[in-house]
Amino acid sequence: MDNLHKVKWYMFLWDVFLCSLGSYGGPEAHYGVFSSILVKKKKYITEEELTEMIGLYALVPGPSSTQTITAIGYYVGGKLLAIFTFLVWALPAMIVMTLLGMFFTFIDANHAWEPVLTYLPAAAISFIVYAAITLSRKVLKVKTDIILYIIMLILGLLYANLSMWIVPLLLILGGLSYVVPKISEKRNDKLEYKPKWFILIIVVVLALVNEVLSQTFDISILNIYTSFYKYGYSVIGGGQIVVPLMITDLVNNQSIISLNDFLAGYAIDQAIPGLLFSFASFVSARSFDGSSLSFLAGIIGGFSIFLPGILLVFFIFPLWKASRKMPLMKRFLTGVSITAASLIVMTAINQLLKLEVDFKVYAVVVVSTLLLLTKKIPAPIIILLSMLLGFIV
Repeated sequence: MDNLHKVKWYMFLWDVFLCSLGSYGGPEAHYGVFSSILVKKKKYITEEELTEMIGLYALVPGPSSTQTITAIGYYVGGKLLAIFTFLVWALPAMIVMTLLGMFFTFIDANHAWEPVLTYLPAAAISFIVYAAITLSRKVLKVKTDIILYIIMLILGLLYANLSMWIVPLLLILGGLSYVVPKISEKRNDKLEYKPKWFILIIVVVLALVNEVLSQTFDISILNIYTSFYKYGYSVIGGGQIVVPLMITDLVNNQSIISLNDFLAGYAIDQAIPGLLFSFASFVSARSFDGSSLSFLAGIIGGFSIFLPGILLVFFIFPLWKASRKMPLMKRFLTGVSITAASLIVMTAINQLLKLEVDFKVYAVVVVSTLLLLTKKIPAPIIILLSMLLGFIV
């Protein structure tokens, strides 16, 4: 379906903004918000297309949920809307986290905000559970789908924590398991699209130039840019994965922020709607504490970590759109989608096990999930109610 002339951009961007207000936790929780608002409510894309995008962008470096929603903007209105989608999705969180970094001393001393974190993790997990349910319903069609789904779920539960490479490896194996049995069949799979290799060249050249700059010059604002650009192409998955990398580099090696400030800021970040990669803005602004450049540093740090991943969207999306109807690619994407759904279930299970053993916390998960499934209450309202509950109960 071609949405280029059917969707009013301002309405779509408003819905993207609503997604940013309702998105907490990692990418799996964000997918639940996307499914609720962009698929179920507004039908900008189908559940199948969303699942394929989730699987594909879990295979490439960068913030996967940000890449997914940017790709949805690309699908709905082309390159320009994709850029606006990214800005509406990411910029509010980057600005808020930059300001938090600038005024952190005051905020850290004021503990009045802490009750919002009481039930927020439970509410975020409900979005993961919702995504697991809705995406699984969509991809499981025949017995072989269920078999692959169970196998990948078990493998994910056993091995996903060993390395950040396990998840993309499982996604590739899932896709190949549906391709290999049909590889010998004769077909006319001809890709009528020339990949935009220059985008990959830009990503690589920028990475090489940044390495030279970081080794040649010792300029604080330049170090912020080069460091966060490196994180942007070094991480596959999401914000939780980049955090230990940032601790090793920025806290232990470069010492531009203390561990206490880093961890306290990360805790506050959990109460801020939007993507976890926006934490880069907090760290960047905090590292320039008291400087007139602190706001600029926060924005530069935020954009730097997103830049390589967003560039890759403009490489992957046209390739996906041109190839997804080819028989072998269609089978590969089916396997990837089934694996992606099973891995979201894996994330839901792991996160549920990490919750505090408390009836009230479990009740928030169950009630929030049911509210999402009924589609009666908007996602941002569910998040707001869970935050208010921390002050009441």
